[in-house]
Amino acid sequence: MGKSSDFVDKEVVSFDGTKIFYNVVEKDGVNTCLVFLHGLGGDGGSWQKEREELYTFGYPSIAVDLRGHGLSGRPRDEGGYHIDNFTKDILAVLTAEQKEKVVLIGHCFGAMVSLHIEASHPTTAKALVLIDTSYKRPYFAENKADHRIVNSIVSYLIRHSPTAYKSEHVNTAKFYGTSDFSARRILSDVLHTSLRSYLMVSQEIMQIDLESLLKKIMVPTLVLSGTDDLIFPPEAEKELAGRIKDAQIEYIDGGAHMLIVNNPGDIVKDMQRFLKRIHYA
Repeated sequence: MGKSSDFVDKEVVSFDGTKIFYNVVEKDGVNTCLVFLHGLGGDGGSWQKEREELYTFGYPSIAVDLRGHGLSGRPRDEGGYHIDNFTKDILAVLTAEQKEKVVLIGHCFGAMVSLHIEASHPTTAKALVLIDTSYKRPYFAENKADHRIVNSIVSYLIRHSPTAYKSEHVNTAKFYGTSDFSARRILSDVLHTSLRSYLMVSQEIMQIDLESLLKKIMVPTLVLSGTDDLIFPPEAEKELAGRIKDAQIEYIDGGAHMLIVNNPGDIVKDMQRFLKRIHYA
């Protein structure tokens, strides 16, 4: 494994003044970088096992705390969490690190951000790895009438929710083996993001629809699906892969939605095969 001193903490100020925290590990002579984007309630530290193992195989990487998460800043208004803003944050990080070609690796909402980045800025990525995700909100939120009701409730809660949070990374090791709807893990996520930020990102996810952008994705794409994912089930991820020109899908047997916590070894194996196929360098 890489030494802890090899992994360097940094931050950049994004377009609207929000500070974006990230962690970098470099490899001499390797230009293309893996960029990891976590999902709702997580942070860049969620990827540590994957990053350490991939580092031993020669892969440099960056893990970003998305706005509203980890050690990054937390905009107070709902407009601060539009997916366009997450895209601008990641581009600011890549500019600061002078990274011209990267592989974007996202889990859940982080994968949606990855899709949005490549569709809106098609020279950014050499490839995409999309884990436990879709191009639209989860199936359980598809009923439009229910969605409007839930959205009204969430908007009310946002206006009256606290902004306090734990300014630290989540200790993901404590949640190894937890289910998709683990109350203990979800509570930890909320405490580390703040209820306000958690709800605002949730609201953005419930409104998202990237279908029109998928035809713009021209880079090789790996979709990883846990066969027991209850948030974005395999059918949703199969549909996603089918809508991207150069996409392949791999299934992790028995894997639930939190593959990055519960199945890091499986993710690394599938990623290595994919990176060799696309002649990563």
